[in-house]
Amino acid sequence: MRRIASIDSFRGLTMFLMIWVNDFGSLNNIPKWLKHALNNEDYLGFSDLIFPWFLFATGLSIPFSIKNRLNKNQSNLQIFRHITFRSIALIIMGLFHMNMELFNYEESIIQKPVFVILATVSFFMIWIDYSRYELKGYLYKKIFPIVGMMILLVLLFIYVGKDYNNFPVRFGFHWWGILGLIGWVYFLVASGYLMFGDSIYYLVLAFILSFGINAMSLNGLSIGLLSSIPGIGLQAFTYGGVLISLILMKEKNRNNIASFKVILFLGIVSFLLGLIFHKYFIINKISGTPTWVLLSLSSAFIFYAFIFWIVDISGHVEWYSTINVAGTATLTCYLVPYFYYSFLQIFEIQFPVLLNTGYLGLLKSLLFSLLIIFFTKVMVKNRIQIKI
Repeated sequence: MRRIASIDSFRGLTMFLMIWVNDFGSLNNIPKWLKHALNNEDYLGFSDLIFPWFLFATGLSIPFSIKNRLNKNQSNLQIFRHITFRSIALIIMGLFHMNMELFNYEESIIQKPVFVILATVSFFMIWIDYSRYELKGYLYKKIFPIVGMMILLVLLFIYVGKDYNNFPVRFGFHWWGILGLIGWVYFLVASGYLMFGDSIYYLVLAFILSFGINAMSLNGLSIGLLSSIPGIGLQAFTYGGVLISLILMKEKNRNNIASFKVILFLGIVSFLLGLIFHKYFIINKISGTPTWVLLSLSSAFIFYAFIFWIVDISGHVEWYSTINVAGTATLTCYLVPYFYYSFLQIFEIQFPVLLNTGYLGLLKSLLFSLLIIFFTKVMVKNRIQIKI
């Protein structure tokens, strides 16, 4: 099945922006509208939109990925096994990243940057794309993943953290981390799509269910085990992406303008619903409010429509060549900054205050994003790429 260029472009640009906003923590005096909303603040910052866009991009890819595997005569069981192992990989990486946030500098026997580097190297050893290697790759594929898993186990047992009340904690499930939440959302949505296929009725029902459980949970209403689903409410973004892919598949031999109008219409409807729900819920990412879900989903629809118009309708793809690896080696690109920040800490490298302040700081972070993508491109060229 042919690739739709706007999907890779949307995912790559979202990854580029994610690297950019993740560097905001090193900056001072930047505009408030770029930052995350604080806990219980009725506000939507630009940074609050990036994670929803990433989940939306995940949904865009699911139908194409599964149909490609079906076209290769893979059974539903084989595809489900792939979905499961992929989800587990994301959840494991997410848990390590989450525990890194609670790392206890005083009690740990190794420095945090060393811990981060060892964990990240292990991720590559376990999940690197060994199919890109020739004969020797067989030996790598057998030995390297085992060594990587052993390193992760050692790190897990020597880990010492400190919770938000400054009490010592061991490695645990305090929350799932960004990659872990993506793993759970991907598992639920991809498994559902594998089971029900291109059913719009299922998509609508699943969206309403995840959205409704989220809204009721925030109102103190529990629905048993359903309320404990990790990332409940976040699935709405990925269902939105799946819906767009189904529209594009249906319209692929027709007029792309029709698809553009439908996507834009969905964005407007989601925005209006968000305004209605704002009467009952604040806009807040940390709380995962329904209003935040709807307004962020609206922005994803509209942003994707914009990319779709430029890339697939107008045919302008040359602008994307600089960051294209972020759309095809996205997980590798996401992990590279962990090396960067760790080495800065180890060698105690600090930028002048001027480069971390205001608009000059924002420009520095943009250049940093481009640098990370450049290093990712070099790594991929040298066959160092994670594939799960």
